[in-house]
Amino acid sequence: MAVSAAEFLRRGVGKSPARVYLLHGKEEGQKSAVLRRLRDELVADEFDRAHLDAQEVDLSIILAEAMSIPAFSPRRVVFVRGVQHLKSADIESLVDVIVRLPYSTHLVLYTHAESDEEERKGTAVPAKLLNAVDKQGVVIECKPLTAAGFEGWLQAQLQAAGKEMTSDAIERFIFLTAGSTAVAQTEMEKVLLYVGDRPAIHREDVETVVSRTVEAQVFKLVDAIAEGDAASAMRLLQDVLVSGGRAEAVVPRLLALIARQFRLLWQMRLRIEYGAQCEQWFPAEPNLAQLLSRQRFLEHNLREQAQLLPLETLKAAFERLHTADRVMKGIDEGEHDPRKVIERLVIDLCRRK
Repeated sequence: MAVSAAEFLRRGVGKSPARVYLLHGKEEGQKSAVLRRLRDELVADEFDRAHLDAQEVDLSIILAEAMSIPAFSPRRVVFVRGVQHLKSADIESLVDVIVRLPYSTHLVLYTHAESDEEERKGTAVPAKLLNAVDKQGVVIECKPLTAAGFEGWLQAQLQAAGKEMTSDAIERFIFLTAGSTAVAQTEMEKVLLYVGDRPAIHREDVETVVSRTVEAQVFKLVDAIAEGDAASAMRLLQDVLVSGGRAEAVVPRLLALIARQFRLLWQMRLRIEYGAQCEQWFPAEPNLAQLLSRQRFLEHNLREQAQLLPLETLKAAFERLHTADRVMKGIDEGEHDPRKVIERLVIDLCRRK
């Protein structure tokens, strides 16, 4: 049986817990919430709980833990992380054990944080394991929330805390946390501590407390680039570089995020020029239509940015991004220092000719 994380969190494990659970998907906040719920409802004694990582231990240890009987409680709960990294032969062995689990064992399998590539494939979990758990237990899908789903999650957090948040504060909070419950959970805790006994949370509170995700910082950076404001763009770039860590680590990711943002702007520009019919031309990733179905609040800003960038300008931007990528990888001649490459790129992107 397959259910969404939201559906599982509403009902919990129920009166008859499954023998095996499998959590997968890119929404780490939802995944963490489901794991906490499973721990709270399944674990009766800490001595009968085991946590293993599929990348760190041999499969024989995982199987031995799963087949062991509990010592001090009615059930033994075994959590296994990183199941997308199991080898094919290990998957075969694990599937064979799943159908033979002792009645007293509850096996909880879940993925490490999943990459964009794994998300594009639909699931990081091998199909054989997914099908086995679907037949014998519960598959819990932790997929990115839609805009309505994330706002519903946010409202539930506010209600539990006895707080209200103004509409403009909600919009800003969603933007700054990139619609990720994993990020938003921590930031919400900070906001609640900041406002104290005050019942209402305002935009100013959010602006003061909430940390900017790199995605939010890149959006502001591209905003300045779209306006041709080189001074503001360079200032924003330095903010990202200072807060992000070593340039060698942050610049490749930053370059990828800027390129992704320009692909979205190209798609938005096509929609402005040709209407919704052009969505058939959109790539699988990033796909503007799919993104806006999850994060509708981005549409206004993306449209404003795209209106400043004709298709010819966007074409030139892609050529500059491609050149910067090749130079940084040492394929083409030029300055290979990551910081200098990204600084030159931002200046070039701000130019209109």
